[in-house]
Amino acid sequence: MKRAAQAAVLASALGSGGLAAAAPVAPLPFDRILRYPEMTALLQQWEQARPELVHLQSLGKTPEGRELWFLTITNRATGEPGEKPALLVDGNMHANEWAGGVAALHFVRKLLDGYGSDERVTRLLDTRTVYVLPRMTPDGVDATLEQGRYIRSVDRPYPTATPEPGIHPGDVDGDGRSLYMRFRDPNGPWKAYGPDPRLMVPRSPDETGGEYWRVLPEGRIEGYDGVTIGNEPDHESLDLGANFPGDLGGTVSRTNGPYPTSEPEVAAYVAAIARRPNIVAHVTCHTFGGLVLTPPVNVGEKLPVADGQVYETLAKQAAALTGYRALSYLDLRSGADREGFRPSAFGWIYNRRGIYSFITEFWNPLKAAGIDLSNTLESTWLWGFHPVEDELKLLRWSDEELRGDGFVNWRRFDHPQLGPVEIGGFDLIRYYYNVPFDRLEKEVAPHSDWLVLLGLSTPRIALRSFEASAVGPNLWRLRLVVENTGWLPTNGSQQALDQQAVGEVKAAISLPEGAKLVEGQASQSLGQLAGRNIQRSTASWWGYTPGTPDRAFTDWIVEAPAGAKVAVKAGAERAGTARAEVVLAAP
Repeated sequence: MKRAAQAAVLASALGSGGLAAAAPVAPLPFDRILRYPEMTALLQQWEQARPELVHLQSLGKTPEGRELWFLTITNRATGEPGEKPALLVDGNMHANEWAGGVAALHFVRKLLDGYGSDERVTRLLDTRTVYVLPRMTPDGVDATLEQGRYIRSVDRPYPTATPEPGIHPGDVDGDGRSLYMRFRDPNGPWKAYGPDPRLMVPRSPDETGGEYWRVLPEGRIEGYDGVTIGNEPDHESLDLGANFPGDLGGTVSRTNGPYPTSEPEVAAYVAAIARRPNIVAHVTCHTFGGLVLTPPVNVGEKLPVADGQVYETLAKQAAALTGYRALSYLDLRSGADREGFRPSAFGWIYNRRGIYSFITEFWNPLKAAGIDLSNTLESTWLWGFHPVEDELKLLRWSDEELRGDGFVNWRRFDHPQLGPVEIGGFDLIRYYYNVPFDRLEKEVAPHSDWLVLLGLSTPRIALRSFEASAVGPNLWRLRLVVENTGWLPTNGSQQALDQQAVGEVKAAISLPEGAKLVEGQASQSLGQLAGRNIQRSTASWWGYTPGTPDRAFTDWIVEAPAGAKVAVKAGAERAGTARAEVVLAAP
């Protein structure tokens, strides 16, 4: 059976407004990271191929004139985007974390390519809306691709345009990478490791008389006095994730920006979220660590019990599909870092808006190299608390699986300020922050499956019945039965209720000309309807909720002649809208 015929048969079976795919969906390349013009062209091709499913718009322009592309994906034949519960996905909040943006794009293509042939994808787009911001910092991503150096989010100087004294990382030898520099110093704290001198290891506390080295990031030294080298605070310290509104915990940080939403990318994104009250869940795609992170971020932040249970269930499903570790952001933090306050996008999206928000950290090079992390955290390992044998495993992994590309052998270079140095070491940007291209698609694909599941977990208002019965001459009782067919309750999260960020389910009746409402309000509140998430176990008294907490009804008495048509709708911001009509028939 041809694909178009398959799509038509499936759409008919689903009772949906299914669309037969008339044009092929352009593939997403995985052998490179798309520059901004190429990504723009691809998004435009996708919209042209699936105009009934996807709408591409700009949320605004970056300071360098790039559009912030934003996609709305749903089957409009089954309802307007704003009248369906929604999932929001973003990528590249951080500039070097290229795989995050690739993951967001992979999800978009999965939806567009799978509609009409994949039952779950088709059901998702028939009943829900998906919003995607694939590249939150297009300026930053292109800068990292061009300059080969680390940039947190954007290459805009902050807090001052004047570089402060110290080492400024960057590609000084012109090979397109930003690595390490080493040079000999009798008082240096490092030495070459005997079994493999490519590795630099610390001197022993009592060690003297050997050949020792200084190790610096590859780069130039601002304000060099010929003797001392300072550790310059990051000249481009802005972190878009820390620029969201929310509690800043009384902290002052270079990463936050001068005030919440001071950065145009964040301001545009926050406004877009605020204009879409139908958003129930959000996932932001980052690297690295192989982790699915949930709130809380800081000590003292509380999760309502119901939300904690939802997070645990959904994060475990993500972990099962991706093989990643699921834990809270707070549990990832260790040592003194755990006690400090860290602002994040969670602070507004979940804490204030009550939108279930997740961080996916793609890719774990340590696990890829066979390093055992069962008794530690990735964050602890990264602070240097690990044995040298782990670094030998990374070297072997680079030699055997990456053809030596993950570790660049030291080579002599005449630095314009330091004189003779050697440049080399682990390529942290390409192989820590990012997935090798030959395994990139395999890494992100399971996550797209989880996003489909997450989208289908949202609440959904449905009309179980709308019936009229005669109660007198030209008098009719109209009964509407509403139910939530989704897994989550109609409010989404308990936090949304606590923050008064979501309204109740409402039912409204529309009468034809000449009809009169005799009893009942034209618009009535039905409260909140439970989802299936509260049903956990029948092996105890407390693991399930009996009855019909997912259902409600309302009655009206209407005076109208037989044959009149009465319409009704019911809905909630985060559970969608459903409509029905009934013709008043004589008994």
